[in-house]
Amino acid sequence: MSIRLRLVLNLLAWAVFIPVLNLLFTGLERHQMLTTSGLSVSIVAGALVLWLGVIYWRCVPSTSSIAVRLAYLAIYLTVALLLGIAALWSAFWVTVLIYGI
Repeated sequence: MSIRLRLVLNLLAWAVFIPVLNLLFTGLERHQMLTTSGLSVSIVAGALVLWLGVIYWRCVPSTSSIAVRLAYLAIYLTVALLLGIAALWSAFWVTVLIYGI
C-alpha cells in the first residue's frame, strides 16, 4: 500500500469516526447512561487531535528541507480542517435525522 493511499484512508477513517462518536455519545445521553460534560467532550476532542498527530507522524513522508516539511504540515492541517468541518456537519445532520432536534 502506498503512503498516499494510507494517508487518505487514515484521514477518511478519522473523519468518519467523528459522526460515529457523536451518535454514540448522543445515544448514551438519551438513554441516561452518560451525561455529556465538558470533560468527556474535551477528552474525545483531545484523542481526535492526538490521532491526527499520529497520522501525520506515520503517513506524511519526511524530507530534508524544513520548508517542504512546513508546506506538508500546512497542506495536511488544511485538509484535516476541511474534513473535520465536513464531518461535524454530517454528524449534526445524521443526529438530527436519527434523534430529532
